[in-house]
Amino acid sequence: MRATAAVLLTLVVFVAGARAGPAPGAAQESAEVEVVKPRPFSKKKKPPIPVAWRSDLDSARDEAARTGRCVLLFFYADWSQPCRWMKDGTFANPAVAQFVNRNFIPVRVDDSGGATPATKAYHVRVYPTLLFLDPGGKALHMVLGPRPPDKVAPLLKQVAELPALMVARKHKPNDLEANFALGNAFAILGQLKRGEPYLERAAELAPKNENGRLSQARLLLAVVPLEDGKSAEALQNIEMYLKQFKDAPEVPVAVWYQGTILFQDGRLEEAREYFVKILRTFPTHRKAYEADKAIEAIDARLKAKKTRKNKPSTPTPEQPDAQPKPAKKPVG
Repeated sequence: MRATAAVLLTLVVFVAGARAGPAPGAAQESAEVEVVKPRPFSKKKKPPIPVAWRSDLDSARDEAARTGRCVLLFFYADWSQPCRWMKDGTFANPAVAQFVNRNFIPVRVDDSGGATPATKAYHVRVYPTLLFLDPGGKALHMVLGPRPPDKVAPLLKQVAELPALMVARKHKPNDLEANFALGNAFAILGQLKRGEPYLERAAELAPKNENGRLSQARLLLAVVPLEDGKSAEALQNIEMYLKQFKDAPEVPVAVWYQGTILFQDGRLEEAREYFVKILRTFPTHRKAYEADKAIEAIDARLKAKKTRKNKPSTPTPEQPDAQPKPAKKPVG
């Protein structure tokens, strides 16, 4: 089975977040602009502030280029219940709306009457869809389907920080932290292949594992094949990683990767062994709690599978023929 994008994101976020710089997305470098760090979410209760949606994508791109902010495209159709839920729920959340207004150029693409040119250009087929563009107008990251505020908020923060990381790396292409931060940012958004060159460069710049960047970068690079559904290759890469970095702080996370990949592939008994290994070998590590929960989930699945297997099947009564058979003629 192929590892899904959701599982891939779940996988990489733990290593990417460990001793790492800011989080963000996936993009191509462009735009020579000075980028201001995104303004944080406010913890104070704010009165409802609507998102200042634009409708003109061209002018939004121009504004993004001038301000160094990303464009947030919200593909919407009023006949879609999930779209209405996002509009009246997630984007009506005061903290989300305020953060969007401060850090993005928001554009709502209304497809209620049919697909618009922008929808066709970006091959959008799911409603709602969120698409982020960098300050130069190039696609950064796409999110399909509705998301609640607590899921959208960290995503917005990650993407808002990305332009600054891109500019920093562009100005310092041979800086260890600039390369690792950008590669790590791509990884957090599940775009490992786009972060791969920056992670490779960070590994080259940290031959003695300065700040732990070599071991961190190598673990993220080990799971790059998952983006193409190559779980066997990723597992082989992790085994090689564990031999090279057997004493690295990221070892428990690497073992957790193994268990998660096997779980996604339906190899439940094998996955369970790796989660048990985390509990026994690294009982105080942050992944131990998740390993324990994973074991509970696996045991529940195995029990259900066993119950189904042992359940006697109900015999199907013979059905009469649709048409009666003609009586045989006597011989002779």
